[in-house]
Amino acid sequence: MSSTLTKKPNRLVSNNKGFCSVFGIKAAIIIVSFLLLVAVLSLFYLSSWTIATKHKFALLASAYLYTTSTYFLLISASITTIAIIALFMTAWNENEKGLKLTLLILILTFVFEITAGLLAFGYTVHLEERLSENLLETIQHKYLYDSGKTETFDQMQRLLRCCGSKSFKDWQLNTHFNVSMDSAVPDSCCKSYEPKCAQKPYGKHPSNIFYKGCSSALYNFYHTHLVTLGCITIGVAFLQIFTIILLVWLIKRIDKLTGFNHPVIPPTKVRRLSNEITYYPIQSSASVK
Repeated sequence: MSSTLTKKPNRLVSNNKGFCSVFGIKAAIIIVSFLLLVAVLSLFYLSSWTIATKHKFALLASAYLYTTSTYFLLISASITTIAIIALFMTAWNENEKGLKLTLLILILTFVFEITAGLLAFGYTVHLEERLSENLLETIQHKYLYDSGKTETFDQMQRLLRCCGSKSFKDWQLNTHFNVSMDSAVPDSCCKSYEPKCAQKPYGKHPSNIFYKGCSSALYNFYHTHLVTLGCITIGVAFLQIFTIILLVWLIKRIDKLTGFNHPVIPPTKVRRLSNEITYYPIQSSASVK
């Protein structure tokens, strides 16, 4: 039976040594995956912190693209973290099906992360102008008409120590804050905040209010953070593509060695009964006698 086996050349066995061996590729994957896990957890923390602390002002300025990209990054980081943990186990056990499934997940999350990173970088273009227009619209049409945005706008002005969009004069666009009213600006514009602090007799230009507009302050609030978020995303994507390359290499190496360890048995020749029957002529009874 052994003589009928078709064995593959021993070159695969001899090449399965050093860094190019299955063990060497597995070790490289585990090291790179650990670095990727640290980067992904950093991205997950940054995205979560962004959603918890910065999204309310982003929604105030109608920065929906910024909000969407952050949620994309959070979801991708969560899925990638699970995939990396699965990769540790499947790579160690050399589970080929698990490795292929992990590879597919890493490719999909890679696409999501690149998309979110490009959205984050793209949102920084003309950011201050868009923030200024959106804040002006909120001042004119939504402040005091939408209780949620009114409260958020007041929180922003107190936190960023600003007033209006480009200056405190923007509040004249709101019918509740014009020359004839008791207050030219909301109380949240006051440097030392207290109820009715912006009312007259301080006059149209009270010395107790912030003169700086909120669009520039909000731009500084978001721009550095967006650049940081985009750079971390690019770093994660770079490590992830490197992990994908190593993973493809490991799957191909396991396929070759699996085929070598299970030699192909050639099909045996079909034995036909017709080839083994010997025909004899029927003798007559006369000849027998």
